Amino acid sequence: MWQYTKEHHVFIIAIVSFVLCIFIWPVVADFSAKQIQPIASAVSTIAGILFGFVMASITLFASAKDNTLIRNTTLTGYLPKLVNKLHFTMGLLLAVCFIFLVVLFIPDTANFDINDKTIKLAAVVMIVGVFVMLNAFANFFVSWNKFKAFSAHM
Repeated sequence: MWQYTKEHHVFIIAIVSFVLCIFIWPVVADFSAKQIQPIASAVSTIAGILFGFVMASITLFASAKDNTLIRNTTLTGYLPKLVNKLHFTMGLLLAVCFIFLVVLFIPDTANFDINDKTIKLAAVVMIVGVFVMLNAFANFFVSWNKFKAFSAHM
């Protein structure tokens, strides 16, 4: 069971994030632009800071390429997998920054109708951002723990 969880953690995180977004939607749907803007600004800033941490960890690997551990784990294939996970996390964090920056510029008047119900475009983009954010932060936690365990042996 634990091995399955370790192998498929990205899908498990996505499913849990989706379920959380379903429960969060009634709250987010009623937010105004004045409520969304400080949230979007803070989340975008935090994601940008975490992006910097992940980039620094990859830079550490690149600068230590002559290290015996780095060379050996490159040969075994562990290091490329770890770097790919870090790149995936960086992509998610960058997507979070972008989505929440876009939310900052969507006016309150941007609405659309579905089944005679008016839905705010900013709320839809924000809930997508929350989904990506939950995925990004959870993947950051997993990747960062793997990086810490690896770098402790350097």
